[in-house]
Amino acid sequence: MPEGPETRRMADKIGSALINKKIDYINFFHPSLKGLKKTNLIINEVTSRGKAVVIRFNNGISIITHNQLYGRWTTNYLKTKIKHKRKLRIEFCVEKKAIRLWSATDIKYLKTNDEQNHHYIKNLGPDILDDTTTYNVIFKRLEDIKFKNRNLAGLLLNQNFIAGLGNYLRSEILFYSKIMYNKKPKDLDIDEKNLLSKNIKDVSIRSYKQKGKTIFENDLMLKYLDKTVRNRRFMVFARKNLRCYVCNSKINKEYISSRRIYYCITCQR
Repeated sequence: MPEGPETRRMADKIGSALINKKIDYINFFHPSLKGLKKTNLIINEVTSRGKAVVIRFNNGISIITHNQLYGRWTTNYLKTKIKHKRKLRIEFCVEKKAIRLWSATDIKYLKTNDEQNHHYIKNLGPDILDDTTTYNVIFKRLEDIKFKNRNLAGLLLNQNFIAGLGNYLRSEILFYSKIMYNKKPKDLDIDEKNLLSKNIKDVSIRSYKQKGKTIFENDLMLKYLDKTVRNRRFMVFARKNLRCYVCNSKINKEYISSRRIYYCITCQR
């Protein structure tokens, strides 16, 4: 499932193609959009909340889509022949391009002013990519009674804690924070919580800016590592039995509630 950074980049791409553009025609194929006006619509904004894409129109209506595991947005030239057999849900055609949503089932429309009442959005915590989600906001949530007694392995996937985090971000955040997944926020001292708060934010922003890479692309440390590192995305995620870039120990993999997690037993405590 796409995580917060991937969803925001997806929204950016949709917005770049559609915001304030004359839309030649619109097609809504999903039953939940039946009856929605399709004429004289202009898209004012496209953004994301957690792992959902939010499209806001000039008539005060928003469409909210959650791709889950199988939904997919595409941008193609109108003359491009579609070879897959996915079900088309939404289609915006502008100039020579078509922006389409395929296969997704969680699609709703509502008044823009009522977005916070959406069944998915109303349960989200602060969005990790929002400027208002600061280190201090994250630190306070780590100390909140609702979250401080939970294992970090589960907490960092809980969208009510911080929206937009996911599986690869969890492993990378914990590695950069030098913390094992079985710790709880209440087990950490102030310095550890400060470092964790910082990395929850910074690793997510770095992934967004670097198109899914959490390694520092310009880190001087990379000069001392294997040249292929520059083509890799992660410090630990999906690197089972490979050597840690920091200490040269082997990276471990485990399953926690059917979700894989990677860590370095030497670097993380």
